[in-house]
Amino acid sequence: MQLPLLPTEELDLIGIDRNSILTRSQTLASQVNPAWSDFSLNYPENFLIENQARLFGMMKSVLNERARQLYWATLSDRLAAIRKGRPTGFNLTPSSAALVDGYFSLPNSALATVAIPIPIGTRVQSGDLEYQTLAAGEITIGSNVSATLSLENSENQSSSFTSSNLANIVLQLQQTPYIDGSLVVVASDGAYTNVNPSGIAYRSFLEAGPDDKVFIALVDNSGLVYVLFGNGVNGSVPQGTIACTYKTGGGEYGRVSATATWRLIDSLYDANGNIVTALFTNPAASVGGSDAMTVEEARVRAPMAFRTRERSVNEDDYEYAAISEAGIATAALMTSNHSPDIGENQGVLYCVAYGTPYTVAIGGGYYPPATPTASQLAAIAVKIARGGSQPGVMRVPILTLATDFYTVDVAAHITKTSGTTGPEVKAAITKALYMFFAVADDERGLNTTVDFGYRLLDADGVANYELTWSDIFNAINDAEGVRSIPPSTNNLLLNAARASITVPARKFPIIGTITIYDDDASGAIL
Repeated sequence: MQLPLLPTEELDLIGIDRNSILTRSQTLASQVNPAWSDFSLNYPENFLIENQARLFGMMKSVLNERARQLYWATLSDRLAAIRKGRPTGFNLTPSSAALVDGYFSLPNSALATVAIPIPIGTRVQSGDLEYQTLAAGEITIGSNVSATLSLENSENQSSSFTSSNLANIVLQLQQTPYIDGSLVVVASDGAYTNVNPSGIAYRSFLEAGPDDKVFIALVDNSGLVYVLFGNGVNGSVPQGTIACTYKTGGGEYGRVSATATWRLIDSLYDANGNIVTALFTNPAASVGGSDAMTVEEARVRAPMAFRTRERSVNEDDYEYAAISEAGIATAALMTSNHSPDIGENQGVLYCVAYGTPYTVAIGGGYYPPATPTASQLAAIAVKIARGGSQPGVMRVPILTLATDFYTVDVAAHITKTSGTTGPEVKAAITKALYMFFAVADDERGLNTTVDFGYRLLDADGVANYELTWSDIFNAINDAEGVRSIPPSTNNLLLNAARASITVPARKFPIIGTITIYDDDASGAIL
């Protein structure tokens, strides 16, 4: 897809126009002086009010145009996006590793006659996924199992370099994908750190002095890590051997289900040095594990960060606070103006998470909408609370909830193109519908074909809550192997009706059952 050079839609960063400012100013004047009712330009005071409104309109135009010149739409390189976002406080969220809790046990309910230590970093594998223990454990004498241990989807890596003793050294770490925050750098002249004295990651070396042993790690599109050092004026130049230890792995791919099948990579030995056969079991599924923000996501989210400055006032502010949490795809702040089941003087921030991406065969790698975890919702609530990183300033109570989904069942009659089989066409239609109802594409760019009910608009930009019948018709008709959708009264039914779907204001549509009838085979179900 070719990217536009600039945003193609009209920008409105503040949601207030000249007329609304003029109205507010006139209302304020009336409150201060109730006798002030004539706002014609015959009076100098009214001229000043009008002039303020016009000045505001000019300032708004300049602000919008400057935002347009940010050129976010042209970016395709992650390093460029990182550098562009930092001056305005926007950061591309890093990847994180999934965690799983489980225990080690002896087979056949055997009891340990000698203590069996489980060292930190003990590795186990499920399929091609590798996890390692984050703390040491033990199977004690007379026991069959260890205490519950936490394991992380990661592998330890190390690289060593020789300093050139020149300014602005850049090292490239070869193992991918890098888990952000795991890098430890130790040179011959001491340890180097990625945080400044306030505990915040450095945005640039301008924050560092000549004796500060600091580095900045940047991750590119391929997951490669570039480690940057100072020039001796802003940040020290490392000396001698530079040892880098870090972790790779993580991401959404590293998640595992409950009671997965495991094998031990590292051998366990009892206290006498004898090798021991042991098993690992995880009663519950892993938690966490998210991919790093893509450039496609950043193109959408960075302009929102530009207008949201560490506080939450309007809907966009709260929604940005939600989607800046790792794993949240989209969000909507709603009030009684949007949905009658929301009380007056309160808001509800509905959140939708990224689901596990579809395989390429069944959904092109697109992401289905999913329910956020309790920890994600709690993190968002903390962020917008008093004392949070993006607190609400209006003190209107805001509930942070997982959205309700609205299921859309699809039934369609089709004819096939020559040389295709029924199962092939059914698979192509299924893929097309999964992609149509996905919350994000394979690069996690937001999918605009579906949205919360109140965001589904008619031609005049007014909410009509309709997921249109014709759009779904086109998605099916354009699927590979579909020759036509015959013009019958039941050729395409959405929730058993030949009509567009009305989605409730606060709900998010998801695909339900897909039933395809092959009219080349007398209407047989594929």
